[in-house]
Amino acid sequence: MTDFNIAPTKLRRPNPIARKDAGQENFPVASRLLPKHLRPHVLSFYRFVRLADDIADDPDLEPETKLAYLEALERTLTTGQARHAYLKPALELRSSLAATGVSDRHARQVLRAFRRDAVGARCHTWSDLLLYCRFSANPVGRYLLELHGEGTAAGPASDALCSALQVLNHLQDCREDWSTLGRCYVPLGWFEEAGISVERLVESKTDPKLRAIFDRLLDHTDKLLERAAPLPSLIRHRGLRMEAGVILSIAESLSRRLKAKDPMRKRVALGRTTSWRPWRGGWRGASEVNKLPGPRPQGSLMTRPLLDQAPPASAESPSAVAERSGSTFYWPMRLLPRSKRAAMFAIYAFCRRIDDIADEPGETAEKRAALDGWRREIRSLYAGGAPTSPLAAALKGAIDRYGLPRAELEALIDGMAMDVGDGLRGPALPTLRLYCRRVAGAVGMLAIRVFDRADAATESFALALGEALQLTNILRDLAEDAQLGRLYLPRELLDDAGIGSDDPAIVLTHPNLPQACEALAGLAEARFLEARRAIDSAAHRSRRGSLWAAVAMMVLYHRLLRRLRARGWTDLSRRVRVGRRESAWVALRCALGTPPAQ
Repeated sequence: MTDFNIAPTKLRRPNPIARKDAGQENFPVASRLLPKHLRPHVLSFYRFVRLADDIADDPDLEPETKLAYLEALERTLTTGQARHAYLKPALELRSSLAATGVSDRHARQVLRAFRRDAVGARCHTWSDLLLYCRFSANPVGRYLLELHGEGTAAGPASDALCSALQVLNHLQDCREDWSTLGRCYVPLGWFEEAGISVERLVESKTDPKLRAIFDRLLDHTDKLLERAAPLPSLIRHRGLRMEAGVILSIAESLSRRLKAKDPMRKRVALGRTTSWRPWRGGWRGASEVNKLPGPRPQGSLMTRPLLDQAPPASAESPSAVAERSGSTFYWPMRLLPRSKRAAMFAIYAFCRRIDDIADEPGETAEKRAALDGWRREIRSLYAGGAPTSPLAAALKGAIDRYGLPRAELEALIDGMAMDVGDGLRGPALPTLRLYCRRVAGAVGMLAIRVFDRADAATESFALALGEALQLTNILRDLAEDAQLGRLYLPRELLDDAGIGSDDPAIVLTHPNLPQACEALAGLAEARFLEARRAIDSAAHRSRRGSLWAAVAMMVLYHRLLRRLRARGWTDLSRRVRVGRRESAWVALRCALGTPPAQ
């Protein structure tokens, strides 16, 4: 790969101009989400970078002329001396940096990338491309973080998002870059591995081999977006946090669109009918992120790979994980006070992360290793170690503030481990109850500490409710679990129904399946009744206010169970759910102290 430090030459044509403005970008520039007094500074940085980028991309300029222009920009930025009008953006940025106290290193790093562009160097590997993004894109995010007074914790996630945006932009423009400038940012080694020439980029249609290369690039980009997902939760400033959420949502939408469309036919972009959705989703998701108490994560995710040394970060920020999952869990937690809401979203995101490890395709040994990685992470947090991922940092905040017991977090991991390998198929009833205790009871035991009610009586309520919720989930997800080769209906109930197999395909088509399902539904009803009696007892009436979110979950899941029973067990393809509006209404009623009937 060409070196980034390229010597300048004499200037020949002192008249370059920027050919693109902020309104033409994929992402918002100095939007109204940012403070009014900072927007002019953001625009100054943007105009400088935009001009430098357009100089490097100008097809009418020779490489040595481009290098001379870029050198003049940097010289003006550092000295404040300019001979030509086109250098005005460098003077403006110099004044802006002096007024805000922000370092000029971000702008100078960007110039290093554009010098590389000026001579038409190419990327041969994915690592080469990431190195290019380190200078061409990542400094933009770092500038915004420094301008808003953010610390270093958000840096790695910001780098991942900026790199993802850069790669998506490269894929959007791959045909034009090659045809006009002779540049290819798609790793050239991938073309060699596919047995095709990079000249395929001049075609007007993507063939299967080229499509496979594009999909590979998008798969790598999606991994960057996974690492970028916690960014809003790591930013203190509300406006910047919301803008980060919007940009993240835009990147995710653009990635999906590039997977569905052919960038060789025409430039793939978010049209007017689709571009508002990322704003809505990103704004809403980021506005729900609240900073957890406790230390913020330090160190670089680039220098300490998550897959090798720590559990992966969640694919989304904790609040977004809950909302986008469509879970009944979301609205009761959404209406909690800030710190409690953040803690519960962190717990939920942790549950989803380790559940995904158990459910996603992969080798058993790899899944167990990933779960063991989380065990080590949890033990390290309780031993005073620094979090090594944003999700771990969110958990650390919840642990420190609410005294979450380590044993319950480890019980959750143990429960997910029961799903790894062959998983559960017709388990004995005691085994099923142990599974429920680990994957659901543990959540209840953690939640009541967040709700500030960790006494023996409330623990009994939490365990009864946790088992009721999990049994309801099992009945709701029979068909989905069967696709994973799992069957949670207990052996005793299958025997009572005359079903002698534990093969999910056989059990789910057996004529006596309704009998076994109704029996399990009866066990769930009994546990709901036990939880209801506990919360209605005189000893718990004073606690109902702080436990209203748990009461809301009890109401919603009991309704779900009754709807499952009303639907019956012969047509499992008919999905039964509680809608978002109903969930929000029940949560609000419970928060106000007037829970509706189950």
